[in-house]
Amino acid sequence: MLLVMRVLLLLGLVSLLNARRSRTVSVQGGGLRGRAVRLVLDHSVKSYLYIQSASSLANTSLSPWTYTNSIDLSRFPERISQAKCQTSGCLGLQGNEDLTLQAKPIKYQVLVLRRVPRKTAAKKRGKKKYDYVLGTEVITVGCTCVRPGVVPQQ
Repeated sequence: MLLVMRVLLLLGLVSLLNARRSRTVSVQGGGLRGRAVRLVLDHSVKSYLYIQSASSLANTSLSPWTYTNSIDLSRFPERISQAKCQTSGCLGLQGNEDLTLQAKPIKYQVLVLRRVPRKTAAKKRGKKKYDYVLGTEVITVGCTCVRPGVVPQQ
């Protein structure tokens, strides 16, 4: 069951990628160690946030944020949007910043594929071979308002 879940997670992640051809992916871990799996990536699936709806949510929040793109050519997906809080406090009803509350980032862990050069493969016709290793990254998806934490001293 765990093996099936790993394969489904891997296939779900890879189906989000914009690719136009099939790739061979070497999967690390579990019962799949050392096996190569052929994956066909569906380029019709959109792998990005719909910026219009995401930005309207960010602008109407009590702790607004903006998005920046993190681009890494050896990672799938290559582009991941990261949120950055615009204020240190939270906005009141009139739009003024209330510093008695704090704007804190909301973190989320996502699965990524990392492209690493294959060590044991011989070069054929000058082409390098790569393996894709499943990993995780923690990204910021938004911001929220919290009361500041107070640690009582003894």
